[in-house]
Amino acid sequence: MLWEPGLAAVTALPRLHYVTSGLQPAEAFPLWSEVLSPLFEPRPNGSNKTPVGSAAGIILGGTLIARVTFNSQDFVRDAGRCAATPHHLMFHLYLSGGFTGSITGQQTTIWPGQVALIDLAEAVETRASTSDTIALIVPRRLLNGHVVNSLRPKLDSIRNRLLAAHLSSLRANSLVLTRDEAARAEKDMLQTLNRLLDLSAPIPAEVERLSDASLMKLAEAAVQNQITSPDLSPDSLAAELKVSRATLYRLFTSHGGIMRYVQERRLFAMQSALSDPLEHRTLARLAADLGFRSDAHFSRSFKAQFGMTASAYRAQQREMTARSELTSTDIVKEWWSRSVAS
Repeated sequence: MLWEPGLAAVTALPRLHYVTSGLQPAEAFPLWSEVLSPLFEPRPNGSNKTPVGSAAGIILGGTLIARVTFNSQDFVRDAGRCAATPHHLMFHLYLSGGFTGSITGQQTTIWPGQVALIDLAEAVETRASTSDTIALIVPRRLLNGHVVNSLRPKLDSIRNRLLAAHLSSLRANSLVLTRDEAARAEKDMLQTLNRLLDLSAPIPAEVERLSDASLMKLAEAAVQNQITSPDLSPDSLAAELKVSRATLYRLFTSHGGIMRYVQERRLFAMQSALSDPLEHRTLARLAADLGFRSDAHFSRSFKAQFGMTASAYRAQQREMTARSELTSTDIVKEWWSRSVAS
């Protein structure tokens, strides 16, 4: 059964908030370097620009999920870092940008829409372009041993689509999870990773033969791909998923129909965006970008769903972020130490 959070949930999970936008490079670079220090050393890539970036994330049980943005730079993981923090895997979805270089023991190029599978027991040396990404870090003890031992730098097309959809969903959901929902979300995530990374268990190449849970992951990604269009429809979704209308309607029966699901996804996407400290678009721009036909339609729908106006919700989330004590770089290091020792 596909897990989803309550649409009106307000997160009580610990947040990590390292936003360097607005800082001078001389201030931003030390913070960026310190946040990355258990993972990589950021280096200039020849463009003479100071490597900087921002990360906003959630500690989800034994794992960490974050949206990470950065300018063009090199990332290096040397033997010292590998020896200090070798017990983790990183699943890095590039929404935009990409990189070329060595990960998981192989030369690899990652483009937008692809997930890089990075074994942190191995050295890393990559050259990245300006990128917007979602990063999931998982202690290897949480995954099946044979899955970890057969890890490759990236997956085949269908597995990549499913993993990218799951990471996007997990990042959005993490912003509005309650503590009670977190354990279930982490369990669902680990089950998904173990299934997709198990190359001995074939996944059908034909989308129609996927399980309903897998199809829903792809459907969620398809809705996200088209969510900026007010003309998103069952026909356009069926065409993108390459399934029949009958399959699509059957899939969404338990959700009250396709367009009801789309409306909820738009509202949920807005809620997640307003919870994201890296999101700076105005309410009007967000509403237009998420496919609402008018500001009035958006305002009525949001208040009806969540019991408060969008501006009040954004103010509440910003206040929560400002009050958060989890902005010290010591928090990341503590999480690394705890997850290695467990």
